[in-house]
Amino acid sequence: QIDFQKNFRLVLEQIFNSWQNLRLAVEHGMGGRNGQQLAIEIMEYTYKYCIGNENITQGELQDVLEELLDQEFDTICEDNSIPEICRNLLRYKALCISGEYALIESELSKLPKSKEWLRPDVKIVYTPIAGEDSSSDDEDGSGDSGDGMDIDDDEDNDIASCSRVTRSQTRRKQKNL
Repeated sequence: QIDFQKNFRLVLEQIFNSWQNLRLAVEHGMGGRNGQQLAIEIMEYTYKYCIGNENITQGELQDVLEELLDQEFDTICEDNSIPEICRNLLRYKALCISGEYALIESELSKLPKSKEWLRPDVKIVYTPIAGEDSSSDDEDGSGDSGDGMDIDDDEDNDIASCSRVTRSQTRRKQKNL
């Protein structure tokens, strides 16, 4: 059980650290000044949800992640990354339970290498969204000292596939069609 939890956590962390749209949401300030911490909390919640529920479906996990992104980042991913992430998490969870760590390691080694950014000791430089009231996100007065580490993998930072759209806006749009 402990091996399963430890190994599944490593898999989940690698998948979340590779999730480009989550990182872009943080970098573009969609979660406010504390966006990186919110992303870490979403990763932690997802881990606990996965290990705490034996028979979760991809749809259930997908609903959880979509709701978290909508609530915390006011974001809906339209690139099908959430279903893919959920499918992989549940597949790797099953492989971890059966102890197939060599297969997991082999498959994960094929993923593009990405920097670990979902850790409290790594700082992400974000661009605040125009018109954002930063005082509401920074009530502890700590402020951004500007000495954070900018993590830029020279990848295309086009955020078109993950946009700042609320579910209510999407529903209104669908009703008007």
